Amino acid sequence: MSVQSLVNQLPYRDRHRTTKDTTTLLQIYRSLSPSASELFSMQTGSSDMLLTLNGTVAMFFKGSQYNIPVDIYLPLDYPSRPPLVYVRPTATMALKEGHRHVDREGLVYMPYLHEWSKHSHNLVTMCQHLSQIFGQDPPVFARPASQPFHPPQPPSYQSVAGSSSNPPSNPPPPSYSTLERDTSFKASGSTDLEKLTVKIQNELQEFYNDARSDISADLKLQAALSQSQEEIAQTHMNLRRLKVDLAAAIEDTNSKTAELKAVAEQKTSELADKEKMDPDTLIVGIDPNSAKMAELCARIAAIDDTMYYCDRALTNGTVSLDEMLKESRKLARKQFLAKAHVKKIVEGVSGQSNYCVR
Repeated sequence: MSVQSLVNQLPYRDRHRTTKDTTTLLQIYRSLSPSASELFSMQTGSSDMLLTLNGTVAMFFKGSQYNIPVDIYLPLDYPSRPPLVYVRPTATMALKEGHRHVDREGLVYMPYLHEWSKHSHNLVTMCQHLSQIFGQDPPVFARPASQPFHPPQPPSYQSVAGSSSNPPSNPPPPSYSTLERDTSFKASGSTDLEKLTVKIQNELQEFYNDARSDISADLKLQAALSQSQEEIAQTHMNLRRLKVDLAAAIEDTNSKTAELKAVAEQKTSELADKEKMDPDTLIVGIDPNSAKMAELCARIAAIDDTMYYCDRALTNGTVSLDEMLKESRKLARKQFLAKAHVKKIVEGVSGQSNYCVR
């Protein structure tokens, strides 16, 4: 089942962030797989179904890689609360007693979880910190053949403090305000030189990873800058050509504008010399029928305008409905008579009515 489907089936408060962080983690740590597990809450006295990531997290110890089995539980109000991480030893492993970061039940404590913030912390960086602290002090060792194996019991949680501070059945976790030398490392046959070698190897590995990431980012930036430089040069050439074209267009526009001004001044002077005309006298019928038709058409158009404004007056409440209906009947009667008169004129005249404009 996909992460999206699992998250949608569980009552997470921030499903988008939970799905995003889990998907990103699984893309990098392919040894982990998602599932839904029941976790008992000592605070509410009930069990909650939580998204669980089961699998292994790799660590480097004495130049070799080891896979530490872990279970990662995401609380329902993730990322407001940090994840709960449990080391789950297999049948051939045993938890190391007195470990600085892992208690008797396998619950992991570390500064990254202790200082968890939803704005700056995520699951990928958390697993990187797990690999680092496990590489400095492995939480499990090979189980002797004479020691019986007890399968790990399902964990329980109380609150955010229970996942990153102190559980009720275990001693409080160490303080992370200062960096103290871990004196609990009791690996058989190890020497101070071996410890120093492991520490240097871990630091060199971390430095190498950081340097490789920085170099890769710088190379990508350099390639992007080179491409941008070529695009800028091409754009600069296009702008220069556009500038030349615009200069020619401006010159042509100025020339046409001067010609239009000259024509406008000429026409203005010609109109000024003519006598002012009355618009009502521009159209004159060549015979009585044509003159009457022009008058009737004007009357029909005027009645249309009057009826339109009567409707507007009724809408605005200026006139009453009775007044509007009364006037509409009068106007409709006049308009009907005018249209009938026009029809008779058209029927009595062969061809179209002729008009002359003076």
